[in-house]
Amino acid sequence: MNKNIGKKNILAVIAGILFTGLILNTINEISPTEVMSNNQAYLFNIKQEDIKNLDSNEIKERILEEAVYTRVENIETLIKVENVKIYLEERNSPLALYAQEIVKAADEYGIDYRLIPAISIIESSGGIHTFRTHNAWGWGKKDFSSWEEGIWTVSKSLGNYYSRGLNTPQKIGVYYCPPSAGEWGRKVSFVMREIGE
Repeated sequence: MNKNIGKKNILAVIAGILFTGLILNTINEISPTEVMSNNQAYLFNIKQEDIKNLDSNEIKERILEEAVYTRVENIETLIKVENVKIYLEERNSPLALYAQEIVKAADEYGIDYRLIPAISIIESSGGIHTFRTHNAWGWGKKDFSSWEEGIWTVSKSLGNYYSRGLNTPQKIGVYYCPPSAGEWGRKVSFVMREIGE
């Protein structure tokens, strides 16, 4: 448990440093340090009114807000990818190499990014012990041609559960693993908490 707390603290510090650096970089990019000469303005066909518009504080603020929002979103995605990657690497899972794909698929289908790796841990130790090719999720009697296909197929199907209001492992377990839905849901939830927030 202390190992996970330390890992989370380190990730929080790294995220803070990255966020601060991105903000400073964005401000530096937005604040011009050199003024374009008339010759440069002529070469780039910049009209005088365009230069006035660029000097507007409202535009600068809007650009800064959009840049910060985009960068924060990117940092959140990077943290999710890192959480999945670290958790799966610690368990020697072949899915660790696909952490970014897992997060992308989760975002695409509106599911918790930790669900796919958590189910894989419960069903196959993260893809180490599979009964079907590239099927780390115990997804029926289905073989997949690659880990990517498995990730996207299972994520899409879990997205269908979410769209019906089945958005927790306990609710999903009734359909996903009927014989032991309660226990399965508790185990998946536990692994999701272990992966991160």
